[in-house]
Formats: sequence, structure tokens, C-alpha cells
Amino acid sequence: MSDKARYFLEQSVPELQDLEKKKLFSKKEVTMIMRRRTDFEHRIMGRGSKPADYLAYYRYEKTLEKLRKKRYNRLKPIIDTKPSISDWASQRRVFFLFDRAVNKFPKSLDLWSNYLRYARKHGSVKVIYKVYTQLLSLQPRNVNVWLSAVHYEFEYNKNVKSARTLFKRCLRFNGDQNEVWFEFIKFELNYLSKLLIRRKLFGLITERQQREDLQENENTGKFDDDESGDMLTFVPDEEMNDEMNQLPEMNVSMLGSIETNPVLRGDLILTIYDICVSQLTSKITDDQERFEKFWLLSYEIIQIIDKFDVLDRGYLCDHIVKRLVEEFGDNAKVIVLQLTLNLRYLSLESDDFITGLQTSIKLYQSWMAKSNADAAVKEEVQKAYIAFLNEHYLNVAPEGELKSLMSLLIKKLK
Repeated sequence: MSDKARYFLEQSVPELQDLEKKKLFSKKEVTMIMRRRTDFEHRIMGRGSKPADYLAYYRYEKTLEKLRKKRYNRLKPIIDTKPSISDWASQRRVFFLFDRAVNKFPKSLDLWSNYLRYARKHGSVKVIYKVYTQLLSLQPRNVNVWLSAVHYEFEYNKNVKSARTLFKRCLRFNGDQNEVWFEFIKFELNYLSKLLIRRKLFGLITERQQREDLQENENTGKFDDDESGDMLTFVPDEEMNDEMNQLPEMNVSMLGSIETNPVLRGDLILTIYDICVSQLTSKITDDQERFEKFWLLSYEIIQIIDKFDVLDRGYLCDHIVKRLVEEFGDNAKVIVLQLTLNLRYLSLESDDFITGLQTSIKLYQSWMAKSNADAAVKEEVQKAYIAFLNEHYLNVAPEGELKSLMSLLIKKLK
């Protein structure tokens, strides 16, 4: 047996003695535990060891701890329940085991994910921060790891500012990945929706009420920055490239109302969108290829916005459509999107449906009459516009006066 393995095993002797002293395990069982740990240590210290060996060791320790807890609860009335080394030794041992594992196999995501899962289950915030710091330093191009860190900061720690900073730093390494931009915008939409719903539900009108609500529901990590092992410090802000520095300041004020604060209308989201499409299409020289990329990004973001009905979706989508018109105003897809925008969130049952439909048709007729577009483009717009009305309204309308009226309107457009 190597000196290192012997040393690690000797560290568990006080714990095993305590288990025997509390009569949770017999002397024979303690001997068997030591024998199993010796076998595992030989396996993981050997040259041919694999991540699976560490995971097998971890599963054994986890099962052993479950057995200890069951026996402790069953024998509680008759044993010494004063806290002692065996109460916390298992968790410390598992953390140490994972530290050794990821140091030896830093590319094994299976080890990292199990390490994080165990730390989360036991609420070990310091360990979680440490693991994310190491993992993101080793694998900065792994988008899933960044998104996992963001999810933890936002959902568990309620630290919105830190989650935003993580997204910004993720883009430092993965700015060419569509998924990161989509998730960033989805995060901002989700956060803004929750904030506005909370204020509406509790009637938070004054800035003092809103400030108290933010203090209660955000930035409530369990440790201060100097205690948490801040996972965000390994990529200094000055290392960000120029386009990433165009992103707005992340400590934005969320006080006020939609009428007085542009951030609450979604302007931060629109700024992220503008930078996204600029960065991802700036190096494309072929016009058609650039349009397809621009359209894919823009329409995907519109579809994400569609899901957040508590926000002013019309305002958000109007900005995106205007940007598309500025860049590709003669493209049939863009024209149809512009002509149908005011109908996008109106159903047949909406009070404003008739007015919205009339406005849309007037815009369509005006464009057809005044546009200098080619005949082929006009024909494509006509077909797509009529197909939109058929699919969204005529085909789903119940038999009656409204369906007959719509049928007549659509015939006039042909």
C-alpha cells in the first residue's frame, strides 16, 4: 500500500471509532468498511484508474451514510446523540474524494456533474462556487456549464446581477453561439415578467415598496463576495472584446413604472438583440446568407417573446421588425411580418380583432399600391399574407357572420 493511500485511510479512523462507540456499527462492520475503503483506494490510486472507479467509491460512501442515518434515527432514544465527528465526516470525505477525482480527470463531465449534484443537495454554497470556478476555467467553451451556473445563480441564489454577469462572460468565449444569445434574452424576459407580475400582484407602486421587494427577492446569496469564492473573477472585465463591452451596464435600475423606466419596457432586451444580430452577421459577405442568418436570429427571438404575454410584446417585436425593415425592406418575408405584426397577438375572440384586421388590410393594400417592389416580390407577399389570414383566422373561425365576412375580405385581396 502506498504511503498516500495509507495516510488517507488513517484519516477515517477517528470517524470509525466514533461509529463503533455510538453502537451504530459493530466492530466487524467497521473492519469491513475499512477493508472496502482500502480496496477503493488501491483502485483509484493505480495507474489504470478511471472516472468510474471514483464514482463507485462515491456511491459506496453515499450508501454507507444512508445506512448510518437510518440506524441513527432508529436508535436515537438509546444512544448518545451529542454531535460528533461521524455526523459530518461522510460529507467531508465525499467532497475530498471529488476533489481528487476532478484533479485527476478534469475533462470528465460525469465527475463534475456528480460533484455539483452532491454539493447542491447538501446546500454547500462555497463548494458549488468553487466547483463552477474550476469547471468554467477549464472548459470556457462549454455552453451547458455556463447555463447551469446561470440557472443556479438565478433560481437558487436569486442573484440576478451575478447571473447577468455570467451571461456576459459566457459571451466572451461563446459569442458565436446562437443558443447563448437566445438564453440570455429568455433570461431577461423571464426576470422582467416575474418582476412585473410580483408588483402587480402586491400593488407595489412607490419606489420604496419596489426597493424593499428587490432587497427581499434578489441578490440574496448566502455569502458575501469575500466569503463565497466568487466564481466570476477569473475573467477580468477588461479582457472582454469591444463588442461585448457594448452590452449595457448590468446593475440597471428596476425602479419606477413602464411609463417612466425604459428598462421595464424591455429596452435592455432590445439592446441585447441589436448587439446579437450585429455580431453574428457582421462578417457575412454574401447578401442572401446574411439575410438568412439575420432572419433566423430575429424570428427565433420573436418566437421567444411570444411566450411572455405579461410584457408588451407588440413593443418588443416592433423594434425587431423595424430593424429587419431597415436591413432587408424589400424581402417578402420581412414585408409580410411587418404587415401582420398588429395581428400577431390578436385572436378571433379579442375585442380589438376587427379593428386590428382592418388596420392590417389597409396597410397591405397601401403597400401593394405604392411599393416599387418587383412583381415577383408582390406576388410572394400576396400569397404569404393571404395564407397567414387563412391559417390563423379563416380556417379556425366558427361558421357564422364573422367567417363569411372574413372570406369575402380575403377574396378581395386575391
